[in-house]
Amino acid sequence: HCLDYLRGVSHRMDMTDRPTIFNFDQSMSPAAGDIKLIDQLSIQLALPRPYAQSNSTKAKINNATNLISGSNGSIIEVLPEFEYFRDIVFYFKHSVSGKSPTNPDTAENHPDWMPSHATLRWSTNIVSAENDTKIYRVTAFQNHSQEFVEEFDKKEQKKNSFKSFLSFWSSKSSMDRTKLSSADPTNIVNSCSDKNKRSKKPIEVHTEDDILHLTNEQLPKFGNILSPADAEHFLQFLTVPYIRVPLILDFFANGDPGRLAALKCKSLQLIVDAALFEPGLWKAADFSETIQEIPTTEEDKLNALLSTPIGSLFNEIAKSPDVLCSCIIKILDRAMDMDVGKYQKNSTSGPLILYAIRLAVRVEGYLKHAISKCAPGKPRPRGLETMDYIKVENYMKQIRSILDNQAFRVLEYWIDPTRVKDVNASCIVHAHLLYLFKNHTYDELDFRAVSVLLSSQVYLTINHRFSSKVYDDLQDTA
Repeated sequence: HCLDYLRGVSHRMDMTDRPTIFNFDQSMSPAAGDIKLIDQLSIQLALPRPYAQSNSTKAKINNATNLISGSNGSIIEVLPEFEYFRDIVFYFKHSVSGKSPTNPDTAENHPDWMPSHATLRWSTNIVSAENDTKIYRVTAFQNHSQEFVEEFDKKEQKKNSFKSFLSFWSSKSSMDRTKLSSADPTNIVNSCSDKNKRSKKPIEVHTEDDILHLTNEQLPKFGNILSPADAEHFLQFLTVPYIRVPLILDFFANGDPGRLAALKCKSLQLIVDAALFEPGLWKAADFSETIQEIPTTEEDKLNALLSTPIGSLFNEIAKSPDVLCSCIIKILDRAMDMDVGKYQKNSTSGPLILYAIRLAVRVEGYLKHAISKCAPGKPRPRGLETMDYIKVENYMKQIRSILDNQAFRVLEYWIDPTRVKDVNASCIVHAHLLYLFKNHTYDELDFRAVSVLLSSQVYLTINHRFSSKVYDDLQDTA
């Protein structure tokens, strides 16, 4: 609903774009919406408009750049909230850009950054010596540039949209992070393989054929808990985003028990979470394109055709809940059978059981939300029109039954103070006890739920020590 509303606000009835402001992800110079905003504010605040006599585009851009950046403080002095709103938008767009806000060399000398270091410093600069049009210059973290717009040929982008992603990898600087998705096969191959991490030239992986051509040394080992054949199969599933959810869950739930045990690995946990819970591309209500050729070779068009109106996981719940839910139940049930009576972070059973619980609780939350939106007599949201209400409700009850009758008892036994002396392990288990009741509504809270919520919260408040350490789960094979 929110995305449909925002699309309606940003598009006219004839499907042309309305002017938008603060497009820092597209350009570091004011766009048409910014110029129009500054023009309206200048009229309302009785500010001089130097381009009233000269109607040139450059004069409008330079004036808007000075006012938005604060080089000319006329607007920010009168409307200080304008500065806060500008910075919030910039922070958000920077955080999803894939660029690092700091230089690695600077970060090594200053490992303990403070919130004050993230304060944005705005000024202006010119495009070049030949072009004196002004652009924004934004710095933070000891004068490190925060400009994150990738410049490339738009025509070339249409021919090969993968090039824009590869620009993150092709940079020789480690300031550029990889693609934001942890379920992207290129990201995984270049991050989880020891040989590829040492290589300056990244490996492109976006089809099944690319994976088949990888050598055993190039395949991710995930701490040697998956065989090369299993690692190859797992990566192949990630090349088909539309159907990867049932393929990945079936891969771990059925077959070799060693595959399920592999889910103790943090990097695999991160990849599975990304594959399941990342929503993927959004399909607008007015999307009307249809498949004209098979196979569809143009990547942008293919991704648009496979987009969903409410996210990939909700799409599975609506159209094919059987494989999804049965695999989640089997993973959770088989993980509970591996309990050895205590939590040990270096063993297989402990991390696996905790991850299976987190996975089941998160999926239960999706099922519960879908049920609440598709109750009989209520209009169903776009994307859930075909959901089988009774079937999904029964699966949700089965998952909750295992969590209440098996998972809760296992976690409760693990924190028995007469047997457990490891405070850090107890903190982890208490956090998962809290997480068991994440999807409870007010009406579902009973004595057990309230007592656990209160006692675990008190225990964590007293005993847990929060850390500011940053690490990459994708490369953590523990």
